Parts: sequence; structure tokens; C-alpha cells
Amino acid sequence: MTDKVIPIMPARACGECTACCEGWLSGKAHGHTFQPGRACFYLDKGCSIYESRPEEPCQTYKCVWLKEDTLPMWMRPDKSKAIVTEREVEGIKYWDVSECGDTLSAEMLSWLIMYTIDNQTNLQWRVKSGPLKIGQTDFLEQ
Repeated sequence: MTDKVIPIMPARACGECTACCEGWLSGKAHGHTFQPGRACFYLDKGCSIYESRPEEPCQTYKCVWLKEDTLPMWMRPDKSKAIVTEREVEGIKYWDVSECGDTLSAEMLSWLIMYTIDNQTNLQWRVKSGPLKIGQTDFLEQ
């Protein structure tokens, strides 16, 4: 019998990625609002207030790529130009995809749709228009 060697994967870290602060998502840091089209006031080649950043949303927000190792390494938001966020509405969980300056790539959208089908989960994305959805009936009827 051969012993199997299971590689240990390093924990994921933001590294140079600052996509969540660049004006693709919405939030407020120390009274300064950031939103689509408006980057965080404190973003300057990285977070200029990292040590004193507010708990909400800065310390608590984690994109799906960072939170789980489900998404491939190439889907880190700064590389894929898209942020995947886990959301929940009326008890229904889903992944919401936000474009980061570029239209979602066919490779990324295909991967996400196949994952959604294979795992019977829910997905919402936007490509230059209103939200598009795939998933369970209760999610689609929302």
C-alpha cells in the first residue's frame, strides 16, 4: 500500500489585489463612501489606513476567492477583473459577480455557470445590463 501525499495549500491572501476598494463595490470607511465609479478615499497603492481600517466593511468583507479555495487561483479579482461576493436575500444564498472595469470573460462566466449547475447553487451577474441569474427556482423567482 502506498501512502498518499496530500499537498498543503497556502492560505489565500489579498496580496496586491485591492479590487474591493477600487470602486466596484459599495461601502463606507471612516465616513467616506465608496461605490461603483468611486474608489475608497483611503486607497493609495494599497490601503493607507490598513492598521486602523474599520471593522465593517473593511475587516469583515471577504470575496469568495479569498474566503474559500473553490475558485481557481486565476480568479483572484485583480487578475480576473471580477469580484465574486457571497450574498443572502430572504434566506437564499447566492454568488453575485461584479465586473471590475472589463466585461466578464467567457472563461470566467463559463466556469461559474458550470460550477452553479454542478453544485446546484445560485449565481447572479451583470453584463452591461440588468442582473442575469441561474440557479434554484426560489432564487430565480425573487
